[in-house]
Amino acid sequence: MSPIRQEVQSFIDAIPDIKLEALRPILSMLAYEAPFIIETDLTDEEKEAIRQGREEYRLGTYVPLHSAI
Repeated sequence: MSPIRQEVQSFIDAIPDIKLEALRPILSMLAYEAPFIIETDLTDEEKEAIRQGREEYRLGTYVPLHSAI
């Protein structure tokens, strides 16, 4: 096993089972080389949601996903 694979495996081994579900989409995508899709035709509503999220991040008033788990 390569050193990087061992390192990544050690990270996974340290994660509680309840949090592993969060890794499933990205690991699946990386394992099966699914293409990345970057949407550029956002609706005005989606753009506003992004703007609000960025503003909350700037102000520090957002709740990070990891603290909600």
